[in-house]
Amino acid sequence: MTARASLAQVFASLFVEQSALNGLARLAAARRTSLATFNLTTTSLRHLPRWFDRLDDISRGVPATGHGNYFSDPASIGLVDNSVRPRVLTPAGQAFLAHRSRLRSHPTRAEYELVKILYYGGFTHSARAQSFLDEKRANMEAVLRQFAPSSSRRLFLERPNLLVIAELASEFAGVVPRLACLPKADLLALSALGQHGFTNLCSGAGQPTGLSRLCRRIGGDYTRGQERRLHYIVSMALLTILNSLPRARATDLAVPTPFSALVTEADLHGLHAQYTNDVIIWLEASRFQVCRSSVPAPAPGQTASTPSRVSLCPVVGRLASGATVPPTHGSRKRKKRTAPSKIVIDQRGGEAAEDLAEAAILTQQHGSQLVRAGHRTGESKHLPDGLLPGADFYVVDAAGNLTEFIEVKAISRRPPVGVFLTRAEYLRALECNRTAMPYRLLLVHLGPNTFYEEANLAAQVPTLRLEDVVQFVVRLR
Repeated sequence: MTARASLAQVFASLFVEQSALNGLARLAAARRTSLATFNLTTTSLRHLPRWFDRLDDISRGVPATGHGNYFSDPASIGLVDNSVRPRVLTPAGQAFLAHRSRLRSHPTRAEYELVKILYYGGFTHSARAQSFLDEKRANMEAVLRQFAPSSSRRLFLERPNLLVIAELASEFAGVVPRLACLPKADLLALSALGQHGFTNLCSGAGQPTGLSRLCRRIGGDYTRGQERRLHYIVSMALLTILNSLPRARATDLAVPTPFSALVTEADLHGLHAQYTNDVIIWLEASRFQVCRSSVPAPAPGQTASTPSRVSLCPVVGRLASGATVPPTHGSRKRKKRTAPSKIVIDQRGGEAAEDLAEAAILTQQHGSQLVRAGHRTGESKHLPDGLLPGADFYVVDAAGNLTEFIEVKAISRRPPVGVFLTRAEYLRALECNRTAMPYRLLLVHLGPNTFYEEANLAAQVPTLRLEDVVQFVVRLR
């Protein structure tokens, strides 16, 4: 038995319920293969750059060329008014075209903005376009509700052509749950077949009636805009979450149904930055947090935001959970009952905090003399004094001399709060104290996007006497 024949049997084994077999028989008898889909891709516009280019041509009155669906394809999703002559862009089409120069080469973000405009932009679509969009959304939700938890679930996000299989097989009872629970090796083999391979997967004798026709239909879409299935699902999940978030605070992330059947909080944490800056998702301790990320950057000449003042509050007595003590501390001589907990620092929250601080405060204060090192390659490059920057930003004068260091930390609640300092940050603070150079600590409360500041942490850190510590917690109030 060949590997192809074996894989054909695996796929055929998904159609064991009588209703699924009856559905295949109806498909075989039908004059036209018609199956529900959820992607917004149409025949002539599989790739988002083409949407932008065609909309631009229509907006400039360029005569129709090429595909017969030149106008009807973008009209089907409400981007073109196909009822007037000459055809024109709808307000939704104009809004999407405005992203062309920025997002033409960024399919994930372009798909997010397209879905945002179509479903959440407040635009009125024609009855036909609205029906089309509603149908796509309903189809997507119907497919997602059929997914079952499995160890192979993640493959559907990594290999979107598997979503094509699930999408087009979803009308046959029991198939999607069984598909989602196939062993990883079988899913990888199905994913690797290619368009021709899947088209001919079940063309041999002995297969259920109609299955070869379904395989031909799946094969036809197997490599046609398959990534956009994933982008549509992730975009809709993020927008659903965004529109349920409180306005001015962070909250625990919970993926809503039906997206939770396929996408987890960890998945959105890893994917969201590819799609949008509308939300920030970060890991705090063992819980994922989410908040809106919009913060208005000051207009030219506008005064920078003024942070509230906080000060270092040394922890005395019993050390706080998660703190690290020097090697000579008495607590190290006691027998440990449990293994020490791991400290997890999520860079996404930190980078978002840096973005906010830079836009709302630091650029207005320092202009071109501000240098950003945090979450950049410069973070690991030594400065002329031989030390790592040890801060997210530093300031130079006209001659290039260092004049100030600024560390930014993300927090999810108002002070008092504990923040982590790394060894590089601690050493930089010590050096700043030695040379009488300011070392500012800015705290960014993600959600309300408010700021707190310890104006010169350098003067206080040396009193902590933690020279041998790799990482430790300080408390500010």
